[in-house]
Amino acid sequence: MLTINSVSYSYRTKYQTVEAVKEVSASFEPGRFYAIMGPSGSGKTTLLSLMAGLALPSSGEIRFAEQSTAELDRDDYRKQHVSVIYQDFNLFAHLTVLENAAYPLYLRGKPKHDAEAVAREKLLSVGLDDRHFGRLPNMLSGGEQQRVAIARALVTGCELILADEPTGNLDGENSRNIVGILKTLAHEHDRCVVVVTHDQAVADEADVTLVMRDGRIDG
Repeated sequence: MLTINSVSYSYRTKYQTVEAVKEVSASFEPGRFYAIMGPSGSGKTTLLSLMAGLALPSSGEIRFAEQSTAELDRDDYRKQHVSVIYQDFNLFAHLTVLENAAYPLYLRGKPKHDAEAVAREKLLSVGLDDRHFGRLPNMLSGGEQQRVAIARALVTGCELILADEPTGNLDGENSRNIVGILKTLAHEHDRCVVVVTHDQAVADEADVTLVMRDGRIDG
């Protein structure tokens, strides 16, 4: 589904050029759950951003379904094919749970009733129910908010799900629950799920673990 070929990425700060990713190659397939581990500053979040099409490599290429992200309409790529789940959830404080989950479909112009019907289905699939749908995010626990973020990622039907430290703000039980949902998405729904994490317990659940150090993948 996604192939990374000798990708490097650097950016300029006020004082220096930072080589965040250096000559990374990897491939990612549907139906598998991947973990990318590494210390802070190792380049793993930058690599995830490149996979999401938020930036283009300085050199090398990333190919989705055999087409370079440099040749794709990257706005369309992110809307149609990639969903990103963030550590801090990125929910809209003024929208209800149901509205947050349906939001990507609102952006696509889907009628409100139809969008929310899909959102209900996805919220139910991650363990939330009618009791939660009308609540605002600040009325939920951290684990519940992350479930909303996952449901929002699912409503579009995207094949590629990228998660940046999705359990970083959660306790052990909620972390296990979220990892279980992500594994189910990969194994039972044929999604390609890639998680950036510093948590060895999360990586232990992955089908494949990649370790980044100093911008490179070990081995």
